Amino acid sequence: MRRIALVDYGKLELQNGIAEIKELQQGTVKIAVKACSICGSDIALYRGQRSLKDERYFGHEFSGIVTDAGTQANGIKVGMRVASELSRTCGQCWNCLNGLKNYCKSMNNALLPGGFSEETLVLNTPEYSFLSQIPDSLDFETAALLEPTNCAFRIAHQANITPGGSVVIFGLGAMGIISALILKSLGARKVVGVDRSLQRLQKLRSLSLIDVVNGNDTNWLEQVQEMTSSKGADIVIEATGATSVLGDVFKTVRPGGRIVVASVYHAPAGDLTLLPIMRKELTIVGAKGPYPHITSEGKSIPVQIMMKLQKELQKLVTVYDYKDALQAFEDAMSGTAIKAVIRFN
Repeated sequence: MRRIALVDYGKLELQNGIAEIKELQQGTVKIAVKACSICGSDIALYRGQRSLKDERYFGHEFSGIVTDAGTQANGIKVGMRVASELSRTCGQCWNCLNGLKNYCKSMNNALLPGGFSEETLVLNTPEYSFLSQIPDSLDFETAALLEPTNCAFRIAHQANITPGGSVVIFGLGAMGIISALILKSLGARKVVGVDRSLQRLQKLRSLSLIDVVNGNDTNWLEQVQEMTSSKGADIVIEATGATSVLGDVFKTVRPGGRIVVASVYHAPAGDLTLLPIMRKELTIVGAKGPYPHITSEGKSIPVQIMMKLQKELQKLVTVYDYKDALQAFEDAMSGTAIKAVIRFN
């Protein structure tokens, strides 16, 4: 079995000949991983911004085929095409009872060793599952974006968009762009993305998915206001992970507007001026995915979104074979790849 191992901060290894998983842990199923995409949290772990001691898994955005269905809970069967996302929670713990289903369990309880391996165990019980079935028409490489699509839908949900509203998104990584695509599909009148990576901006302009503004321009705010309103945007989403950008967010949102914080911050906000929160009467909410977004029939809403946006999502993906996995991480960190996906087979 092959695996991409993070053996120390800043040190990845391609490991071959790892023993296959033979015995399942209680409540798990075994997946033959076909593709796994690189998340910003994987990069944070690589850079030492998260603790290796606290993480049992590496890689959580993956797709593959069920090779051992365990107890076949939730209809999971051998041979089924699946992808990772939080699809079911217990409904009984304090978090679930208080509307925080995305906190029901940690991924440490759900994945071992994770998606950067040809095989992984995934928790799938009647009370909790981190898997959803995917249709045959969805390729494995694009399906690896199911978990971030789930998270992006959580952002869109927290944005509480009304048809005709305007949205500005700071940070045009995969999460920001997928959120933008979803909000456009929900009726946003205008969606504008702001980023400072010239390479990323050039690529996004060539894809023509959303309007973009170079955050390095001295008149970036005037450009955004011209596209939205002189008073500011109805909704502003912060998806950069840089606390310094929050000041720009306060400038961009209109009075009475809504801010969605979709970032994992690894540093304090320093001398951030907080007065606009009161002066503009702002509503500020967090958006932590993944979250179990399912229909009344138990079907995954993010899977349905992916099918609707499949062509757009495919444009975000750069596919790397396993042997090029180290380059995939380099390109993900540099911004060369909007969404780097590593293919095992």
